Amino acid sequence: MEPEVIRKIERPDPGIVERFGTHNAADVHEAMGKRNAMEPEISLQTSGAPVCGPATTVRLPAGDNMMIYVGIELAKPGDVLVIEAETTRAATWGELATRYAMKKGLAGVVSSGNVRDIDAITELGFPVFSPAVSQIGAVKETLGSVNIDVSVGDVIVSPGDVIVGDTDGVTVVPRDVAGDVADAADAHLKRENGLRERIENGESLYEIGGYDNVLVEHGLEPITDTE
Repeated sequence: MEPEVIRKIERPDPGIVERFGTHNAADVHEAMGKRNAMEPEISLQTSGAPVCGPATTVRLPAGDNMMIYVGIELAKPGDVLVIEAETTRAATWGELATRYAMKKGLAGVVSSGNVRDIDAITELGFPVFSPAVSQIGAVKETLGSVNIDVSVGDVIVSPGDVIVGDTDGVTVVPRDVAGDVADAADAHLKRENGLRERIENGESLYEIGGYDNVLVEHGLEPITDTE
């Protein structure tokens, strides 16, 4: 694939992004009908979570991470850099890139390749998600692409999509439905807060969920009527 660098992208309304900052990755995933959760191996390797922001995307060729610096240059404060790497061997991210990204105001990094300098990045408090940690270095010689669709954690991420990440994982909200998903996430949180209150007041989550009916529908005896 020929290298491509797109300098300007559409981002969601900042107010919508701010709303996602009040939700966790699991609730946003639930609000989208249990969709767009990255594979579990894309996990938090450092401190600094949660993270929420529009995606600036980067695709790296094998063994090379030069294009992350192009991505950082084009990113806006609050963006999350999302990196697709052709291999997991050479490091896609490290301490110096982190310091540079923090000066530019980036919110975090999600990479399908490995990362390194974890202790230093953790001390800086910058969230980095990836499947692996390794000291193996990358060269800076080969062009890749910036702000194109990428695949990370078995989810397609387009520039401007909203990234919501925390210790549970990373969820991707397509930019063109971000407002609707934010509404759904608000409603989901309201329902769950209601359940929390009912549990605290002594109600049984088993009975609230009607799980006896599920047992009976499958030919099993109910649990709550066994005297």
